[in-house]
Amino acid sequence: MTASAPSADALKRARCPRCGTAFDCGRNTEPFDCWCKALPAVPANQLDPRGRCLCPECLAAAVAAGGATR
Repeated sequence: MTASAPSADALKRARCPRCGTAFDCGRNTEPFDCWCKALPAVPANQLDPRGRCLCPECLAAAVAAGGATR
């Protein structure tokens, strides 16, 4: 069985804590189906301790800066 795309209602507009850009975040979708799932994980000590999501550009920069894990 394949997972369906998250509905527009499931996606939430979020604001990146690093740059302020608004973006769609799917972290509250079931099953978890956010775009960020396709990227390597970034160590928690490099992220906002309040758990706020980064925009695609800032998350890609954090991954490129090293420290990403799989």
